[in-house]
Amino acid sequence: MNKKPLLLLLALTIFMIGYWIPEDRHVPVEGAQTYNLANIAYGYKVGGINAQKGINIFAHKGTPVEATTSGIVLYHDNTPDGEHSVWVLGAKWRLHHYANLDQVSVKTASWVKTGQKIGTIGAPAHSTPAATSLYYSIRSLPPQVTEWKPAQSIGLDQVFYVNPHEFLTNYQNDKTGKHP
Repeated sequence: MNKKPLLLLLALTIFMIGYWIPEDRHVPVEGAQTYNLANIAYGYKVGGINAQKGINIFAHKGTPVEATTSGIVLYHDNTPDGEHSVWVLGAKWRLHHYANLDQVSVKTASWVKTGQKIGTIGAPAHSTPAATSLYYSIRSLPPQVTEWKPAQSIGLDQVFYVNPHEFLTNYQNDKTGKHP
């Protein structure tokens, strides 16, 4: 009996399960609202010099950072200059990256629930003056072909990143009934 079709079916099933898992959404910084420009600096420029693939949410040092969605903690990084970052694999095979953390409350290979505290806000070591903020980005493991813009020279780079501002704002608009 040929096992290749069974292995292919198993791999396809595992891949599809990632899309069937419901994706909860939660603003990662307590008290911040993505559509309030006083609390957030947003930049989403993929490719080139000074590429920004996420958002900076400014808050006081020590403010709790909560998981945006449920998932498994794949990686916890502590650089020599004291910066912490966490990578969480969530539904739809999306990697949620939380950076500029002062302290981390989760361990690698642990499961986090939506809204669970994963750490506290710190300041990037290379910023002067030190502005405390959370850098949050979302990377899609499978390419999102609907995001490809062939007219742009960097269009192919965008298929692997999810706009975190839209990700959170669309959720808040659905939740509150407000529309920008």
